[in-house]
Amino acid sequence: MKLLGLDFETANYHAGSICSIGLALVEHDGVLDSRTWLIRPHRTLDWMQKSFTEIHGIFHDDLREAPEFPVVWDEMADFLRRGDCIVIHNANFDLSQLKAVLQLYKLPSISFPYICSLQLARKHFKQMKSHRLNDMAAHFGYTFRHHNALEDAMTCARIADQIGIDGEAIKKFVHVDTSSTTGAGYLPL
Repeated sequence: MKLLGLDFETANYHAGSICSIGLALVEHDGVLDSRTWLIRPHRTLDWMQKSFTEIHGIFHDDLREAPEFPVVWDEMADFLRRGDCIVIHNANFDLSQLKAVLQLYKLPSISFPYICSLQLARKHFKQMKSHRLNDMAAHFGYTFRHHNALEDAMTCARIADQIGIDGEAIKKFVHVDTSSTTGAGYLPL
């Protein structure tokens, strides 16, 4: 199964303030392909929260020449379709960011199967005190730069690949175009 890790870093507390994207296609614990982008947040969200910069190391000046989300969305969506299942550590956070940015820019519909590697880790490693990505990586012997979107994406996909995916854990993200009346949400697969 080809797993595709996804991670976003954000500029501030506002949903949709994505400033970095990481995608990593993983199979049999090996990274087959990856993509990463710095993203300039929408003009209404284009400022950096100092505490966020302290976490991920991205400064507002780093984003001055970066494209806004719609510029990379087609390539990102095509890349997402390459994975059999998208893996996201703390999926509720990242999917809420994706939903918000898609609505903000009124971008087209998308759906994909996903699994939360945080929930997967909690289910399979109940004895561990923490299931944060860096703690799970240490458990599996992976070293990485935490809060780097690409490295987080690679790490969560590799962890899920090591644990294994059961079909019951897979859910489906559905975003319906904002011109539709049905909205967007998270559905069981």
